[in-house]
Amino acid sequence: MAQTVVVVTFYSRGGVTERLATAAAVGAVQARAGIRMRRLADADPAATLQRYPEAQESLARMHREYVPPREADVQAADALIVGLPAGMTPRSGECSGFFEMLARLGGEGKLAGKVAAAVGADQTLDAIAGALSAAGLTVVTSKEDSRSDGTEAAIALGRRVVAAAESSRPAST
Repeated sequence: MAQTVVVVTFYSRGGVTERLATAAAVGAVQARAGIRMRRLADADPAATLQRYPEAQESLARMHREYVPPREADVQAADALIVGLPAGMTPRSGECSGFFEMLARLGGEGKLAGKVAAAVGADQTLDAIAGALSAAGLTVVTSKEDSRSDGTEAAIALGRRVVAAAESSRPAST
Protein backbone atom coordinates (compact mmCIF):
# COMPACT_ATOMS: atom_id res chain seq x y z
CA MET A 1 0.00 0.00 0.00
CA ALA A 2 1.28 3.46 -0.89
CA GLN A 3 2.13 5.86 1.90
CA THR A 4 -0.76 8.04 3.02
CA VAL A 5 -0.20 11.72 2.20
CA VAL A 6 -1.58 14.40 4.51
CA VAL A 7 -1.52 18.09 3.58
CA VAL A 8 -1.59 20.31 6.67
CA THR A 9 -2.75 23.80 5.74
CA PHE A 10 -2.95 26.59 8.29
CA TYR A 11 -2.95 30.32 8.79
CA SER A 12 -1.05 31.80 11.70
CA ARG A 13 0.47 35.14 12.63
CA GLY A 14 2.01 34.66 16.04
CA GLY A 15 2.61 30.92 15.89
CA VAL A 16 -0.20 29.47 18.05
CA THR A 17 -2.10 27.90 15.17
CA GLU A 18 1.19 26.90 13.55
CA ARG A 19 2.02 24.90 16.70
CA LEU A 20 -1.35 23.10 16.60
CA ALA A 21 -0.93 22.36 12.88
CA THR A 22 2.58 21.06 13.52
CA ALA A 23 1.31 18.87 16.36
CA ALA A 24 -1.33 17.39 14.03
CA ALA A 25 1.43 16.80 11.46
CA VAL A 26 3.49 15.02 14.12
CA GLY A 27 0.55 12.71 14.80
CA ALA A 28 0.24 11.98 11.09
CA VAL A 29 3.94 11.17 10.90
CA GLN A 30 3.61 8.92 13.95
CA ALA A 31 0.96 7.04 11.95
CA ARG A 32 3.51 6.68 9.13
CA ALA A 33 2.04 9.27 6.76
CA GLY A 34 3.98 11.64 4.57
CA ILE A 35 3.10 15.25 5.23
CA ARG A 36 3.19 18.56 3.41
CA MET A 37 2.97 21.70 5.53
CA ARG A 38 1.36 24.69 3.81
CA ARG A 39 0.56 28.15 5.15
CA LEU A 40 -2.22 30.25 3.69
CA ALA A 41 -0.70 33.44 2.34
CA ASP A 42 -1.38 36.83 3.85
CA ALA A 43 -3.74 38.90 1.72
CA ASP A 44 -1.20 41.75 1.97
CA PRO A 45 2.07 40.56 3.58
CA ALA A 46 3.53 44.05 4.13
CA ALA A 47 0.31 45.34 5.71
CA THR A 48 0.08 42.26 7.93
CA LEU A 49 3.66 42.76 9.14
CA GLN A 50 2.85 46.38 9.90
CA ARG A 51 -0.50 45.68 11.56
CA TYR A 52 0.85 43.01 13.93
CA PRO A 53 4.19 44.33 15.20
CA GLU A 54 4.24 41.78 18.05
CA ALA A 55 4.18 38.98 15.47
CA GLN A 56 6.74 40.41 13.03
CA GLU A 57 9.42 37.85 13.85
CA SER A 58 7.02 34.89 13.56
CA LEU A 59 5.45 36.25 10.39
CA ALA A 60 8.80 36.88 8.72
CA ARG A 61 9.94 33.35 9.60
CA MET A 62 6.70 31.76 8.31
CA HIS A 63 6.93 33.76 5.07
CA ARG A 64 10.36 32.18 4.54
CA GLU A 65 9.53 28.65 5.66
CA TYR A 66 6.14 27.89 4.08
CA VAL A 67 4.55 28.03 0.67
CA PRO A 68 0.80 28.37 0.10
CA PRO A 69 -1.23 25.26 -0.73
CA ARG A 70 -1.71 24.50 -4.40
CA GLU A 71 -4.43 22.57 -6.15
CA ALA A 72 -1.90 19.83 -6.93
CA ASP A 73 -1.21 19.44 -3.18
CA VAL A 74 -4.90 18.91 -2.45
CA GLN A 75 -5.41 16.49 -5.32
CA ALA A 76 -2.36 14.42 -4.35
CA ALA A 77 -3.40 14.21 -0.70
CA ASP A 78 -5.32 11.38 0.91
CA ALA A 79 -6.24 13.69 3.79
CA LEU A 80 -6.26 17.35 4.74
CA ILE A 81 -5.84 19.01 8.11
CA VAL A 82 -6.75 22.69 8.24
CA GLY A 83 -6.02 25.12 11.06
CA LEU A 84 -7.17 28.69 11.53
CA PRO A 85 -6.79 31.05 14.49
CA ALA A 86 -9.72 32.15 16.61
CA GLY A 87 -11.83 34.74 14.88
CA MET A 88 -11.01 33.63 11.34
CA THR A 89 -13.47 31.81 9.14
CA PRO A 90 -13.25 30.13 5.75
CA ARG A 91 -14.54 33.45 4.33
CA SER A 92 -11.67 35.53 5.76
CA GLY A 93 -9.44 37.17 3.15
CA GLU A 94 -6.49 34.86 3.71
CA CYS A 95 -8.68 31.75 3.59
CA SER A 96 -11.41 32.34 1.04
CA GLY A 97 -9.39 31.37 -2.05
CA PHE A 98 -8.37 28.06 -0.49
CA PHE A 99 -11.89 27.14 0.59
CA GLU A 100 -13.29 28.22 -2.80
CA MET A 101 -10.77 25.89 -4.45
CA LEU A 102 -11.90 23.04 -2.15
CA ALA A 103 -15.56 23.71 -3.00
CA ARG A 104 -14.75 23.68 -6.72
CA LEU A 105 -12.72 20.47 -6.49
CA GLY A 106 -15.46 18.88 -4.41
CA GLY A 107 -18.06 19.88 -7.00
CA GLU A 108 -15.91 18.25 -9.68
CA GLY A 109 -15.75 15.03 -7.63
CA LYS A 110 -11.98 15.36 -7.09
CA LEU A 111 -12.21 15.13 -3.29
CA ALA A 112 -14.23 11.90 -3.21
CA GLY A 113 -12.86 9.46 -0.66
CA LYS A 114 -10.61 12.04 1.02
CA VAL A 115 -10.83 12.82 4.72
CA ALA A 116 -10.18 16.06 6.54
CA ALA A 117 -10.01 17.56 10.00
CA ALA A 118 -9.75 20.96 11.64
CA VAL A 119 -7.48 22.29 14.37
CA GLY A 120 -7.93 25.60 16.14
CA ALA A 121 -10.27 27.36 18.54
CA ASP A 122 -13.72 25.87 19.21
CA GLN A 123 -15.88 28.31 17.23
CA THR A 124 -13.39 28.25 14.38
CA LEU A 125 -13.39 24.44 14.34
CA ASP A 126 -17.10 24.38 13.54
CA ALA A 127 -16.70 26.83 10.65
CA ILE A 128 -13.76 24.89 9.17
CA ALA A 129 -15.49 21.53 9.58
CA GLY A 130 -18.64 22.90 7.90
CA ALA A 131 -16.68 24.17 4.90
CA LEU A 132 -14.72 20.90 4.60
CA SER A 133 -17.91 18.87 4.76
CA ALA A 134 -19.62 21.15 2.20
CA ALA A 135 -16.69 20.44 -0.16
CA GLY A 136 -17.47 16.73 0.06
CA LEU A 137 -14.70 15.70 2.43
CA THR A 138 -15.31 13.20 5.22
CA VAL A 139 -14.61 15.18 8.38
CA VAL A 140 -12.83 13.53 11.32
CA THR A 141 -13.68 15.37 14.51
CA SER A 142 -11.39 16.11 17.40
CA LYS A 143 -11.89 14.33 20.69
CA GLU A 144 -10.59 17.36 22.57
CA ASP A 145 -9.18 16.67 25.98
CA SER A 146 -8.72 19.04 28.90
CA ARG A 147 -5.13 20.07 28.14
CA SER A 148 -4.97 23.83 27.87
CA ASP A 149 -2.80 24.09 24.76
CA GLY A 150 -4.50 21.35 22.72
CA THR A 151 -1.19 19.93 21.53
CA GLU A 152 -1.85 16.35 22.64
CA ALA A 153 -5.34 16.48 21.14
CA ALA A 154 -3.89 17.74 17.84
CA ILE A 155 -1.32 14.91 17.79
CA ALA A 156 -4.09 12.36 18.40
CA LEU A 157 -6.19 14.00 15.68
CA GLY A 158 -3.32 13.65 13.20
CA ARG A 159 -3.15 9.91 13.94
CA ARG A 160 -6.94 9.53 13.59
CA VAL A 161 -6.94 11.34 10.24
CA VAL A 162 -4.38 8.90 8.86
CA ALA A 163 -6.32 5.90 10.17
CA ALA A 164 -9.53 7.25 8.59
CA ALA A 165 -7.78 7.91 5.27
CA GLU A 166 -6.34 4.41 5.22
CA SER A 167 -9.66 2.78 6.08
CA SER A 168 -11.47 4.72 3.34
CA ARG A 169 -9.14 3.47 0.59
CA PRO A 170 -10.51 0.81 -1.70
CA ALA A 171 -9.06 -2.64 -0.98
CA SER A 172 -6.24 -3.61 -3.32
CA THR A 173 -6.46 -6.78 -5.31
